[in-house]
Amino acid sequence: MKISLSSLPGRAALLVGSCGMALLLGFFAIRNAVAAHYVGLETREGYERAVRLEPRNARNWYLLGRSYLYDIAQPDAQRAVQALRKAVALDPYSADAMLDLAVAYEGGNDTAAARDAYLSAQRVYPMSADVAWSYGNFLLRQGQEDAAYAELHKSLTLDPTRATEAFSRVINASSDINAIMDKMVPATPECYVPILDWLSGVDNMADAELVWYRLMGLHRKVPLRDVEPFFNALIRDRRPEDAARLWPQAVAIMQNPPPPDPEGSLLWDGGFESGFSGGGFGWLFTPVARDVQIGLDRDQKHSGQQSMRILFNGRENLRFEDVCHHFVPEPGTRYELTGWVKTQALTSSEGMRLQISAFTGKGVVSAQSDEDVHGTRDWTQLQLIWTAPQDSGFGTVCMKRNMSDSPGSDIQGAAWIDDVAMVPTATAGEAARQP
Repeated sequence: MKISLSSLPGRAALLVGSCGMALLLGFFAIRNAVAAHYVGLETREGYERAVRLEPRNARNWYLLGRSYLYDIAQPDAQRAVQALRKAVALDPYSADAMLDLAVAYEGGNDTAAARDAYLSAQRVYPMSADVAWSYGNFLLRQGQEDAAYAELHKSLTLDPTRATEAFSRVINASSDINAIMDKMVPATPECYVPILDWLSGVDNMADAELVWYRLMGLHRKVPLRDVEPFFNALIRDRRPEDAARLWPQAVAIMQNPPPPDPEGSLLWDGGFESGFSGGGFGWLFTPVARDVQIGLDRDQKHSGQQSMRILFNGRENLRFEDVCHHFVPEPGTRYELTGWVKTQALTSSEGMRLQISAFTGKGVVSAQSDEDVHGTRDWTQLQLIWTAPQDSGFGTVCMKRNMSDSPGSDIQGAAWIDDVAMVPTATAGEAARQP
């Protein structure tokens, strides 16, 4: 049909049609805006009004279904099913609606329909970590462990950040950690490390050690900081010998291992080359403690690339032993502890020494080097010969500064330490025979 714009009736018809179209579009725009307003209220009543205004909007039905499903005060599984089925019918590619529909079916004890909903979601999004996660947890609740492990394995492969959550849920229902690790947990550091961390945090060290050996079996590089909680937990669990035995394995897979220490040394990274500190068998210190600043210095070193620097600000005559390192000695063995120290304008009559403290059945026994370094001195080696008591099992080496008895002994200045080592000089039997 042609409308002639040269005639008055033709122009009038075009005007009327244009006005009608504008009114119709305005109506839909206003209705959409009002529906969006009610959705924005985030209330069940708002969602109900929104679906009445826009009954073909799948998301409005989805939100209404969730309001019935997850309302703590007034949940209604039956209405949730109705609304979510409508959402799925309008948008058959909405995995979120399908998953919530499965939850609603399960809440109404219709497990067969719930399973179908999960499978429908999988057909729509076969590579979805969320779908595999939800379906795997459903199978766990149904007691189908092997099938559940397979789904959770798929989910963790796609999203390793859920490894701890999955493991912590499953381990409470099953005592077979090897089956869980074999069937459910992907063999990757991204999954093993957080599980190791969680087990260490809850002091389940038997299972943590099993996970540790699996992690080592991957032969993948892992930051030392990531496994630090495991070693701290072993030490806290009074298993320092096991921690010392496993520490070289952690060093072997760390991303940037430092140069090797002198053969047999009980101290790791005596040259401070790794930059690691704060846990396990690394150096222990707080960067800013009291009136002291502690850190690494690449400008001053006895060897290698850097040393440890200690700055005193002169406000306190303090007893200092805040740079330490754990060690596990062989009882009865004689050791030589050495370290190189440099000082710059380090005031007072008391300077830097080396100290050994060991825990025994009778308490803590300590020894320190006879010589100390203060004033301004170039690199000077400190030495301490020490025999481990027969009942010693754990100890610490620290940089030590004794309080001075002299007036005006608030210490200031700088000290550097480098190349610290504690090596055996005689076995227990040899030490016993020597005077």
